[in-house]
Amino acid sequence: MATPAQSKTFFNWFIPLLFIWVAYGCANVVSPTGGPRDEDPPEVIRSTPPNGATNFEGGQVRIFFNEFVRLHEIRQQMLISPPMESLPEVRIRGRSIVFEIEEDLLPETTYNFFFGDAIRDITEGNAIPNFQFVFSTGDFVDSLSLQGQVKNAFKLEPEEGVFVMMYRNIYDSVPYLERPVYLAKTDKEGFFTINNMADGEYLMFALRDNNFNFKYDLPDEYIAFLDSLVSPIYFEEVPETETDTVAGSPATETATAAETIEFARTEGEEVLQRDTLSALESALADDKPFYTLYLFQEQDTVQRVVSSLLVREGLIEVAFRIPFDTAYVREIRQPFDEPWHIPEITRGRDTLRLWFADTGRDSLFLEVYDRGEVIDTIRRATQPRQMRQRDADAPEPILNLTFNYSSARSVPYFRPVGITSETPIASIDASRVQLFANDSIPVSAGFYYRDAVQRTVYMEPMPEQSTPYRLKILPGAFTDIFGITNDTIVTRYTTTTTENYGSVIADLTLPHQDNQFILQLLDRGSRVLEEKVVYEDGKYKFPYLAAANYRLRLIDDINNNGKWDTGSYLEGRQPEKVYIFDEAIQVRENWDIEIPWAPRR
Repeated sequence: MATPAQSKTFFNWFIPLLFIWVAYGCANVVSPTGGPRDEDPPEVIRSTPPNGATNFEGGQVRIFFNEFVRLHEIRQQMLISPPMESLPEVRIRGRSIVFEIEEDLLPETTYNFFFGDAIRDITEGNAIPNFQFVFSTGDFVDSLSLQGQVKNAFKLEPEEGVFVMMYRNIYDSVPYLERPVYLAKTDKEGFFTINNMADGEYLMFALRDNNFNFKYDLPDEYIAFLDSLVSPIYFEEVPETETDTVAGSPATETATAAETIEFARTEGEEVLQRDTLSALESALADDKPFYTLYLFQEQDTVQRVVSSLLVREGLIEVAFRIPFDTAYVREIRQPFDEPWHIPEITRGRDTLRLWFADTGRDSLFLEVYDRGEVIDTIRRATQPRQMRQRDADAPEPILNLTFNYSSARSVPYFRPVGITSETPIASIDASRVQLFANDSIPVSAGFYYRDAVQRTVYMEPMPEQSTPYRLKILPGAFTDIFGITNDTIVTRYTTTTTENYGSVIADLTLPHQDNQFILQLLDRGSRVLEEKVVYEDGKYKFPYLAAANYRLRLIDDINNNGKWDTGSYLEGRQPEKVYIFDEAIQVRENWDIEIPWAPRR
């Protein structure tokens, strides 16, 4: 039995402990789960002046919202049409944004402030999509509009972030000299809409403005233009009906052509093909003009040498500013009596390689030509400094050879084996090359070149199908222009069979037959695998294709020069038309697939 002193001690520590336990239990309140996530953007309550105000003379503009807002990349997203000399500073003040109009405004003009999705709530970041604020310095607000899409002229892909600009003064050099009176910026799908325009005819011009001055004044800027003037129209709201459908889905209320196409893209078929979109655009164009502009970069015609370098002994590389047509060099101090170098042109035609053996000279003085005109004069040493005092104990160099088949040692039976040297080959001793079929049956091998550079030689005869080969190259079989020879090389490979490949047959109906076309087969990365020049409707076959997905591209080669050509604004020349069969063409082994195609844009 506890004594009174023990009981008192028990209560002295138990009562405070009980109090702490009760207090903790009361304080440990489980946080509420809360309601659904706020997904509503801020709403405009009022503004001074009101949105759509007339006879505005400048001063402060303040727009009030139903909640606190923040500005996201306002300098990048805010557009003013017609453009001002500088963007006004936009500030947050409570539940409103404020900006001052301090510069002189044009008379009788409707101004459109486009905020993109820069205005967002401060909690969830919900943006007001495509928010616009409009006022007029005249007695009424202009209400005409136009819309369209900007695509890359060669890839036919939508171009995002391109300014589409409208000019009221119509003369050839206006995009170079003047700022537009109206403008818009394309979205991720390349669509644009210009609202609140005055009646009249306008020049439409698209610009990827690298210095953001709204003028076409840099050679690397991309442009697009229409061949004719455009006139905005009034876009009536289209009421929602039960029968209005686009690609199987109901049309949205007050849908513009761009919005309707976007709705069809996202809510209609899972994959809405480009041809379907084009048909939809044409159907909408009956009552709502829809303009398509094709963005391109004009060809830069100012040629010059950007660098020249002695890369190694016997090799000078001359780099050009733009791809050249007919580049060559000439020694001007002491002209050679015989050809002294082998010219090699890189794939991009922007670098000229000069291969040469011992010239007996320390330096070369060269005039560089393109299109028959001298564009520069260069002086280069013929040997690197470290080569002038060559170490007598240094190992003898060996000619490195590579082969045109993969590390898997699988060689297409329809393609000759190619042997590539780092340097041009001067001679071949075929007796030092041994080829065996099935590892033991000797096969006589011959060699030939396909170009004058002679860095790659091809071996004949053509290999047999499904046959293993052993190739042995003995020392001295290949000698380059510097007298360097190869070491012993032994390699094995096996050839493929017809059953390893499929084919694509394009049953082509040309858009017209006024000039030649270029039909190209592309891989998934849009790399050109093969191309054919075609003149008429017909079936064109691409054989020996590995199992994979492919695409087709057709170029309207108006000038018959065998390549795609860009446009010129001042000459009024559009880039050559390109058509793309954008559906994946799946090729299987031992299978031919025929594609009917009548390209249209």
